[in-house]
Amino acid sequence: MPYDGSGKLAEAIADLYRLSPKSQEQVAKRIKEAKTGLGITSKAKVLPDEVKRAIYQWHYDRLNPVQYVKQTDSDNPDLSADSSVQNIKQDAPAQLDDDMDNAVYDFKQIHFAVMFAHKGHIKRTTVMLEGYLVKALQQKHSLTDNPAIRAWIEQAIKNDGVRFDSDAPLTRQVKRIIIESLV
Repeated sequence: MPYDGSGKLAEAIADLYRLSPKSQEQVAKRIKEAKTGLGITSKAKVLPDEVKRAIYQWHYDRLNPVQYVKQTDSDNPDLSADSSVQNIKQDAPAQLDDDMDNAVYDFKQIHFAVMFAHKGHIKRTTVMLEGYLVKALQQKHSLTDNPAIRAWIEQAIKNDGVRFDSDAPLTRQVKRIIIESLV
């Protein structure tokens, strides 16, 4: 079962990497690496559960990469395999050097593997966003890379719990949340 953030992060990270819980230096190094990757600058000794969960998820995603996952709740059902839409792996940086300024980038599909609560269980699925939404999200919320964007999406879903419908198309709901955050 995935880590929910309520227990000790160090133990969860050690278990994920199959390290001894006494390997404090190695675990601390991995936690610091995730904090850097997620853009977390807090020096607090006690982290909120959602931050601990984001750190764990950052490492989990690296050990279990999702590549080219087919989306089940597509907003563009008529896209064919020979379409001009290009997919970018989740681990690719959101900013692709000069490519991000290229107008073609605006219509590339970027996949984010996210986890959210679904009928008492944690569900893992993929959200597919257009490049222009990713750029807007990065600029508005100062997000540096895809793991930070994924963490923002997961937190936004959690915060939108009253209106969020885990049975409705996820991508459409995430796009609504992003657009509302931009205004």
